[in-house]
Amino acid sequence: MFLPSEKKLLDIHKNLLDCNRLNVHTEKTMKGRLFVNFITLILLNDLRGKVSAIKPRDRKYWDFKDMLNKVSTYSRIHFTGTYKDLWTVPTKAQRLIFSLLKIEYHWKGKIVNLEKPIEPENDDEQEDEET
Repeated sequence: MFLPSEKKLLDIHKNLLDCNRLNVHTEKTMKGRLFVNFITLILLNDLRGKVSAIKPRDRKYWDFKDMLNKVSTYSRIHFTGTYKDLWTVPTKAQRLIFSLLKIEYHWKGKIVNLEKPIEPENDDEQEDEET
């Protein structure tokens, strides 16, 4: 039996992964989809653990779903031939999330490799910049 919090977490993951739609034509397709969902659950659990290890104030009280929603628009554009790949410009929130999780990202034509995360800016400093 599951505890209420475990059941709620499992329901969240199940809805996130859309496991309700296992109506497939072959067993091989079903097994493949279940395997991908299993790997995704492992990755989401790992992300959830990393996010909960960061102080809530540093991550602006975002949970792992908020972070995933904020970084969902960051992408790579691949061209065939001799052209280099392009990356979308990360927003301020995306840069903060990448730095907190120590993830490399492209910024102004360079790869930002973070040995240690940058400190989040205080709200007072942001107000000064806006005025």
